[in-house]
Amino acid sequence: MIDKYLVVGIVFAACLVLIIYTQLDSGKKEDKSLSFKAKLQKEFPSYTILERNQNFIICREGSNPRIPEELVLIRVDSEQKKNLRTSGKMLIATYTKQPSIREIRKDTLPYLT
Repeated sequence: MIDKYLVVGIVFAACLVLIIYTQLDSGKKEDKSLSFKAKLQKEFPSYTILERNQNFIICREGSNPRIPEELVLIRVDSEQKKNLRTSGKMLIATYTKQPSIREIRKDTLPYLT
């Protein structure tokens, strides 16, 4: 009889530890204080991030250092659905709400390599 309670106790303790572990945000606390532009710059350190008219542009240095080569334009517009389209070499990504870095990385991977 005690064995049953012991097994139930161990399973309960394991579930409690799992819940506590998944709810802790120890590594993410510093990212919450960063602006979206800073998060993009941290994720894509080899590129330059510009903010123009509430849009974010991921650029790399081209042949002319004064004019960067624009690769990805990220636009947040609550009135439009998610839309990925190209204009020449540039990807124009429109999101309904501020996208996660993971989503941006997935959407822009072919254009940033």
